Amino acid sequence: MENSQILDLVGELRYQSDSPYTKKLYQTERSIVMVVCLEPGQMIPPHSHENREAFVVCLEGEVRFTPGEGPAEVKRNEMRFYDGASAISPRNVGSERAAFLVTLVRKKHA
Repeated sequence: MENSQILDLVGELRYQSDSPYTKKLYQTERSIVMVVCLEPGQMIPPHSHENREAFVVCLEGEVRFTPGEGPAEVKRNEMRFYDGASAISPRNVGSERAAFLVTLVRKKHA
């Protein structure tokens, strides 16, 4: 993918009834950008992104991230930062579909 390419994020959203949908949209030496789509009730098990910082932007619905630095719900058009060393588990806590964009950036000292 070229640096100047524009992505239609809404066009990248896909939902699967049997499991969360994730797609890597862009990757460089220091960063990864992914989209994650969750049907109501779906979750991703606790995991961490060691040596990275995570910036999450909710595109649709409402997602609860636990435990991280403590449970936090992120709603459409809201952004949250996580230290990738902290394990998180995103879950769609709403009655509608939820999607978020996550940007993982390698820490400079890593």
